[in-house]
Amino acid sequence: MSHHHHDHECCSQEHHCEHNNPRRSVLLIIITAVLLAVAVAIEHYMELPTWQLLLIYIIPYLIIGHDTLKEAVEGVAHGDMFNEHFLMAIATIGALCIGFMPGAETEFPEAVFVMLFFQIGELFEGYAEGQSRRSISHLMDIRPDVARVESGDTVAAAGVVVGTIIVVRPGERIPLDGIITQGSSSLNTMALTGESMPRAVAVGDEVYSGCINMGQELYIRTTKTFGQSTASKILELVENAAERKSRSEAFITRFARIYTPLVVVTALLIAIVPTCWELLSCVPSVASEQSPNASFNIQWIYRALLFLVVSCPCALVISVPLTFFGGLGGASRQGILIKGSNYMDLLTKVSVVVFDKTGTLTHGQVDGTTVTHDDLKSDSAEAVRRLKILGVEKTVMLTGDLQAVADRIAHEVGIDEYHAELLPADKVAHVERLLSTLHSTLGTRTLARQAPPTLAFVGDGINDAPVLARADVGIAMGALGSDAAIEAADVVLMDDQPSKVADAITIARRTIGIAHQNVVFAIGVKVAVLVLAFAGLATMWMAVFADVGVTLLAVLNAMRALKTEGKSC
Repeated sequence: MSHHHHDHECCSQEHHCEHNNPRRSVLLIIITAVLLAVAVAIEHYMELPTWQLLLIYIIPYLIIGHDTLKEAVEGVAHGDMFNEHFLMAIATIGALCIGFMPGAETEFPEAVFVMLFFQIGELFEGYAEGQSRRSISHLMDIRPDVARVESGDTVAAAGVVVGTIIVVRPGERIPLDGIITQGSSSLNTMALTGESMPRAVAVGDEVYSGCINMGQELYIRTTKTFGQSTASKILELVENAAERKSRSEAFITRFARIYTPLVVVTALLIAIVPTCWELLSCVPSVASEQSPNASFNIQWIYRALLFLVVSCPCALVISVPLTFFGGLGGASRQGILIKGSNYMDLLTKVSVVVFDKTGTLTHGQVDGTTVTHDDLKSDSAEAVRRLKILGVEKTVMLTGDLQAVADRIAHEVGIDEYHAELLPADKVAHVERLLSTLHSTLGTRTLARQAPPTLAFVGDGINDAPVLARADVGIAMGALGSDAAIEAADVVLMDDQPSKVADAITIARRTIGIAHQNVVFAIGVKVAVLVLAFAGLATMWMAVFADVGVTLLAVLNAMRALKTEGKSC
């Protein structure tokens, strides 16, 4: 079954942080730090009863923690109580209350410190995510909202009808797709294709929105409305890509939904079960000579509180989606538009790559049904070579051209298998056969716990829609302005370079690798500190690092995905 027919679970749990006003957050952090220092000094130099100390510490606690407490209450009210805000709230409130129990030391400074560092971590996470989103927004800021019509007036681009003559001056972006009626120039297409080489255009040439006019003034007759223009379609594609979650993202979200309530139940068991065992066994605790049972109870309650702080799944819930978001942005910077992070998963497992010939490996110009000019593209051989380096097991070429032409192209490029003189239905049949052969090896790979292999088809996106849809991953190349490509394919290459197929696979593997690094790091540190907490060896500082510190490091690592470089082989 084609992957296009798969159902993808939509997960609604998201991380909500209030970072609309970073200056306000910084001010609250500074005020809290000062008040906390004052409170610690008062506790050190003055002998005050516990309830008076609580009144002193509660002020910085509420200043820095009121947003978190509010989020926790709203989560409970909306039936989503098992989130990181809820965990932080009950852990810190428990730390504030524990000092009132017999034989217990006060934990007032620790409670404020935990909330303070949680907010510092939230601030840095918001900054990192904002930087990532701003980088992508700046990268994709390719659609002018206004257009200059022939009369010289500036109007809203959304109101320009098809057939209107618009004027684009030197240095301006083209707001709407169209055909040049007057003037010649060179266009910077980097925002669309990722390539820095300018493209020469003249009267009669089709031009696309988002390109920058680097030469003379151009008069353009629009062929598409604002919403249907190339830039609008690209922006829509990038915006919708975040909705298609990869298996890794979907797993993390489902994991958090099960994991968080499990953590709360486990913390309750840690606090209650040892106490019940103590009472039932009637064995005195050696933790305290003055009040053994009370001290024993406090010790396990404290461990339960540490367990709650450590167990917050922030690092996974935030960093993994942010990694994929950065990877999608890094790919789009190179003119590689991946429709969702689920397709990144599929790209990492590509074992067979099937190429169309005309318009994909060659520059074929068709006159009617006859190919009149069929030069090999300069990077076609490099594309196949790099795919081999990346571990692709088989490359295949399918073409409707003559057998002699196919023989020559396949030999020059280094294709493993090729078939010529095919009709569109024949191409689909060959892809079906290759998929069947590929999936027949799935049993042995599954036993070895290896990822199932996938097949990618690379075509020009105009007449290859059935094959693009049937492949595990459909890759349309040379798709600048091609509606058929953007609709049919899972990955859209905005220029004519087949070598960018290898770039797409490299970017996907690097992105998935960063996501896996974050998962292993976060779970590893948390498990280690949880074991120490259960054994009574962990401190509140360790708990803070296992939550806020790990999250911050994971988010910073996730930002590396935005700076993805494709050509690594």
